[in-house]
Amino acid sequence: MPEAVGVRIRYWTTAPLEPDIEAVSKEVAELAEHFGGSILSVSPHLSLRVERAGRVLGFSPGWDPLLRLAIPLMERAVDVNHVYAEVSPWIYHKTLRRRPIVLTIASEKGEVVPEFVERCSMLVAQTRGMKAKLEQRGVPASKLRLIYPGIDLAAFQPRSDAPPGARPRVLLATFPRTAEELEERGVLFLLEVAREYPAIDFTLLSRPWRSGGTADERARALVSSGGLTNVTMLGGAHADMRSLYLQHDFCVIPYTVPAGGKECPRSLVESLACGVPVLISGQASLAGFVQERACGEVFALTPQSFAAAVDAALGRYRELSANAVRAAHDQFDSRNTLRAYADIYEAAR
Repeated sequence: MPEAVGVRIRYWTTAPLEPDIEAVSKEVAELAEHFGGSILSVSPHLSLRVERAGRVLGFSPGWDPLLRLAIPLMERAVDVNHVYAEVSPWIYHKTLRRRPIVLTIASEKGEVVPEFVERCSMLVAQTRGMKAKLEQRGVPASKLRLIYPGIDLAAFQPRSDAPPGARPRVLLATFPRTAEELEERGVLFLLEVAREYPAIDFTLLSRPWRSGGTADERARALVSSGGLTNVTMLGGAHADMRSLYLQHDFCVIPYTVPAGGKECPRSLVESLACGVPVLISGQASLAGFVQERACGEVFALTPQSFAAAVDAALGRYRELSANAVRAAHDQFDSRNTLRAYADIYEAAR
């Protein structure tokens, strides 16, 4: 049942509205369900979508002229605007002006637009790095929060024991949509590691995007042409992600640039809750978090560094696994996330 906070909320996002396979879509859908809010997305991966009797709307950017007229009118029907997108999503920072704005920065791509930030009642960062960046830009502490995306911890219980198998098994569950993203997301790097270290098994979980994608086909071709028998391409939506995490020893976040993917990946959060340690590149935003909480290992972008990280993690696996569960319960409990947003909505209206 929606939580009664006495506030009418609309979630304005740029997510593709695919909550079964995409993290930002899921985070927005969970908030809207909990608080009884409605959702409007403007995304290049949408054309026109209407769901749940009009409470979920999706548009292509091609609708821009009409949306510039419609969004100010739609804004009047709510008490709080919750923008859940990039630092300054282009259409919303131009059109939302009549109601308080809560901005959750779910993607750190793009530049801060000072005028839009000033209009926001509250800014929510999902990484300490983004929070620090906003502080450096002069955002007052009174309108700045760090809130990690929460998950239902009951759905991601760890196994009773965590012995690794004879061959390390590594899961990549943050697979990109397009072939052009394979490099920065770290997929090409993992294939290089797989060639150098055939004793490490990799599973790459691709996603069945509604609007299609090119990354899966390209990755499969590279695996085949390279004769990488230690790489498994796993497609489709998986309702039971817990079982998939528990079939592996590690979850990997191999970004080759800081903006290689979602800065706080849901796969990292879910993996930790399952007691599956994380292998994360030093380029990724949460590398410092993983290192400080000792819930995985950080590697540089060389096959040798990755292999060394695997060996180090195997050497203290039970410690890392226990720390992973502890970190998830300390930082990623959905109950805490929802309480934090309830407080923000009450204050913003």
